[in-house]
Amino acid sequence: MLHQNKIVGDTSVKSSLPQSEGMNDLEHLRKLLLGSEYEDLLKLQREFSNHSHTSEKISKVISEAIAIRCKQDDSVSQALVPSIEDAIRVSAKRDPKRLANALFPVMGPAIRESVAETVSAMMQQVNQLLENSLSARSIKWRINAFRTKRSFAEVMLSETVLYQVEQVFLIHRETSLLINHLTSANTIVKDPDMVSGMLTAVTDFVKDSFVVDKQQNVKSIKFGRLNLLFEAGPHAIIVAAVRGIIPADLQITIRKQVEELHRLYGSKLESYDGDVEQFPDTYEQLDKCLLSKKKTDKLEASNKRKIPWPAIFALSFLVLLPLAWWVFSKIEQNKWNNIVNQLQAESGIVILDHHKQDGEYFVNGMRDPLAKDPAEIVAAEQSFNKPIKWNMQSYYSSEINIVKQRIMHVLNPPSGITTYFQNGHLTIQGEAEAAWIATLPSKLPFIWGVNSVDTAQLGEIEDLQQKIHQLVGSIEEVVIEFAPNSSELSSNDLIFIENVHQQINDLQALTKRAGRDFKLGILGFADISGTSAANFVISEKRARSVHDVLARKGVVEDELLAKGLGSYAAQSEFTKTLKCQSQRCVMFEVYIN
Repeated sequence: MLHQNKIVGDTSVKSSLPQSEGMNDLEHLRKLLLGSEYEDLLKLQREFSNHSHTSEKISKVISEAIAIRCKQDDSVSQALVPSIEDAIRVSAKRDPKRLANALFPVMGPAIRESVAETVSAMMQQVNQLLENSLSARSIKWRINAFRTKRSFAEVMLSETVLYQVEQVFLIHRETSLLINHLTSANTIVKDPDMVSGMLTAVTDFVKDSFVVDKQQNVKSIKFGRLNLLFEAGPHAIIVAAVRGIIPADLQITIRKQVEELHRLYGSKLESYDGDVEQFPDTYEQLDKCLLSKKKTDKLEASNKRKIPWPAIFALSFLVLLPLAWWVFSKIEQNKWNNIVNQLQAESGIVILDHHKQDGEYFVNGMRDPLAKDPAEIVAAEQSFNKPIKWNMQSYYSSEINIVKQRIMHVLNPPSGITTYFQNGHLTIQGEAEAAWIATLPSKLPFIWGVNSVDTAQLGEIEDLQQKIHQLVGSIEEVVIEFAPNSSELSSNDLIFIENVHQQINDLQALTKRAGRDFKLGILGFADISGTSAANFVISEKRARSVHDVLARKGVVEDELLAKGLGSYAAQSEFTKTLKCQSQRCVMFEVYIN
């Protein structure tokens, strides 16, 4: 062996040397010295240098090697897990439908087994709730449960369900063509091809008309007591027309048959070209879906004879307790929604956010200073008394109602002023005092929402009070003198009375505009030369003379009050004025209401 290794080593050296004419001789010498062993070494060298040949050799023993290694430890599993996970991830990302179709026959039974365990636990709980329910019917059901080794609740549900599967359709998913169709006895059947096409059109309409996941499928359609159950596989759909109350296990039965059909005819369904003769044995799977369950008259009579009140009360309590909580919560939520709607409809209030936390309601928003207080709005709704936390920021609203309030608040117009506001334009009409009009330029900039102002129809109010006061003073300054022991009027006196008449007309017009009334007092006086009785008579005649002249000129007599006061000196309030020098005169006094 040592000799051979040395020669092999020489061979490796030889391979690195340049080619020469004596190479054939050297090769011939090696064959003479080593013989057939040299050929085996060269063959082995060629095999190791050829990777495809090495892979082929390893492939013949790799499965046995993996099996032997797996019995020793789990190193093979640990080495393969990352690669398998990456391969599944890449496959799901590249073509998820293909992976779903491959897992479909496996996932269905696994999910049903899990659901069956859950339903079994639920049945056990219901069974415990109904243990104390005793009646002839319940005893019969308990015997049946013991005989069939099923739970009491399961037997009870199975005995009270009433349904019938009238028709079953097997439809190809990609082409929407009918593959097979079965019906139960005494069922009115229409064209199954047309029905299958319409069912597919309905499901496509739902997917196209609403925002739904296109990968999902319609599960059921209800028309009164008729229900259409859809169970879809990768390539085929079973549609069952069920009349009555659908049992819980019917959908599972149909799903099992869909899985069985894909297991038996998966490749044919995938390449289906409309030839229904490829599926001669699908009647067996569809026939398993034609199930029915009916109540007997005896069972209905027993239902009427005995009512399990304890069970009904127990179940009612379990159902009504969460239902009552939901109803109260819904009522409170509806009240709160009404409050929010009222706040949002209120001018000058903007609700930005509202929520409930720890039994308290929180409201964030904005409020115009002239808007109603939101707390007062909620307080007016006496049916809602929950605590509310307000976070309302101030802002100026441009709503027309708020702008009108702002106009009245800022301008504070007098009674004679009318304002009109529309589309940002304010019109001020009427008459007002000059002082109020002078303040308008300084007030208008503070009215948010008013873009332009029109004051063309705004005028100043005359100072009626001042003019009335001036006329009253002018009338009361007039004094008509008389000769001794005389009540006759001279021509000059008539001129004075005419002036008084004009002033009375002006005073009448002003008081009418001001909404007031007046009376003119005509006061006659005499000197102290006569007796007191004679003085009263002559003073009365003098007042009446002036009264008659004014009445003839058109002054309403109801506005004239003529009265003789006797001696002028005896009237201290008139004596002080010193207007009547002769003390034989008529003076005027105006009374304004």
